Amino acid sequence: MLYLTNTKRQELIMEQLENAKPELISITEAHYTTGYSIEMTFNDNTSRTINFEPFLLKSVSPQVNKYLDKGKFKKFHLIEGNLNWHNYELTFPLADLYAGVI
Repeated sequence: MLYLTNTKRQELIMEQLENAKPELISITEAHYTTGYSIEMTFNDNTSRTINFEPFLLKSVSPQVNKYLDKGKFKKFHLIEGNLNWHNYELTFPLADLYAGVI
């Protein structure tokens, strides 16, 4: 069985994105799992669970830090195929979410 490091895996995913049409990627389902993690399914049936906690903890922006409140973090919406918090106050590039890198 072939095992890939996270870096190599991410490189392969980014290569796939470059060969595909990134503008066609969208999230079809998103569910809060636990902590600061969200499981997403994309329109090509790829699934990713991303832990947003490291990103939130590193941010120095009060507009981002407020999402360390799990009540606020859980209130994301799926709008036009992307995750969205509070009217685009917090959102991420789809290619990054698809690659599992934020």
